[in-house]
Amino acid sequence: MRERKTIGFMFKQINNVYEKEFNSRLRTLGITSSQCAVLDYLFVSSKEEVTQRDIEKALSLRNPTVTGLLKRLDEKGFILAVPSNKDKRCKNIYLTEKAYDIRRRMETDRKKLDKMLTLGMTKKEIGALEKMLNRVLYNIADP
Repeated sequence: MRERKTIGFMFKQINNVYEKEFNSRLRTLGITSSQCAVLDYLFVSSKEEVTQRDIEKALSLRNPTVTGLLKRLDEKGFILAVPSNKDKRCKNIYLTEKAYDIRRRMETDRKKLDKMLTLGMTKKEIGALEKMLNRVLYNIADP
């Protein structure tokens, strides 16, 4: 009898394969999937001034991780970190033109991967999957 994999283990496997494939596609742009997540947050943020702390909260990442991601994105010319006028200890993070130049390609790569993930599923099944995954995320997210 074959042992049934736990749901958590399957999520981990899916994440590993997804991240490997996404990183492979993003390599030509000079970024990683983690850096892409930061850029994505900055693209969609409605806040006028985004700080490192905002990114940490939104992506559920710790300070040292985000510090490293922002440092590399800054070195590559995708963001600017500017000291805040309100609090000099904080830096506001801004996207550069270079980031906007790769935005469409990032979105295209992600859509291709989403198509791979849902291959053979109907629109109704994809909708149900999204609903279940949102529930899983809600169940496990910090209160």
